[in-house]
Amino acid sequence: MATSRPSFETNSRLETVSEQLPDSRVREYDKGQTIYSPEHPSTSIYLVMSGMVQLSQITGNGGERLVEIIGPGELCGESAFLGVPCCSEQATAFERASAMTWDVSDVEALVMERPRLSLALLQALVRRNVEATRRIESFSTEGIERRLAGALAHFAERLGTTEEDGSSKMKPLTHLLLARYVGTSREIITHFMNEFRKQGYISYSRQGIVLHNGKSCTSPRQKLHLL
Repeated sequence: MATSRPSFETNSRLETVSEQLPDSRVREYDKGQTIYSPEHPSTSIYLVMSGMVQLSQITGNGGERLVEIIGPGELCGESAFLGVPCCSEQATAFERASAMTWDVSDVEALVMERPRLSLALLQALVRRNVEATRRIESFSTEGIERRLAGALAHFAERLGTTEEDGSSKMKPLTHLLLARYVGTSREIITHFMNEFRKQGYISYSRQGIVLHNGKSCTSPRQKLHLL
C-alpha cells in the first residue's frame, strides 16, 4: 500500500525538497524512542510523515538542550552529511511518529542528478540556521520571562491550531521541556507559567496549552510579546 505524504500547506519552505526526493521506506517510532543520538549518529535524512519529533543537543556534561520540535513535512538528520563520528545532535519521537528515510549516500547521488534538490536542501538548512541565530541572540538580549513568552508563541505558531475566538491551542508541553528550550530550570518556568496564567495570557492543563487572544492584540504572539 502506497504511503501518502503529509500536506505542506504550513511547511511550504520544504515542499520542493519533498518533490525532489523519491518515495522511500517509512519507519515507525514509539513515543520517547530515540531516532538517532551521539552514540548512534544519523546516517539518513528523515522526512516526518506523522506525529512530532524532538531535536536536542547533548551538552558536554550530559545535559540536554531542546533545539526544536518538528512536525509532518519537515526534515531532520541533516548532520549525516557531515560524516562526523561524534555529533551532539539527538532526535526523539515526541509522540508516536513515522518518517520516510533516505540513506545519505543515496541523497548525495540524487543531488548530482537533481540540482533543484541541492538548492532546496540548502534553503532549508539556511532557514534553520537563521532561526538558531535568532535564538542565540535572544539568550544574550532577553530575560527568561520574555524568552519563555517567545517560546510559547513560537510553538503555538508551529504546532498549534487557531480556535474560533482567535486563541491558539497546542498539545501539552512539560515545564521541563520548556526549561530546556529557554535555558533555565523547571522551577523558574513553573513560576512564569503561573504568572502568565494569572494575567490571562494562557491557560494550561494535561490536555494542552491555550494562548488567549487579547482585545488589543490581533494574535496570541503579539499579546505575549507585549511583556
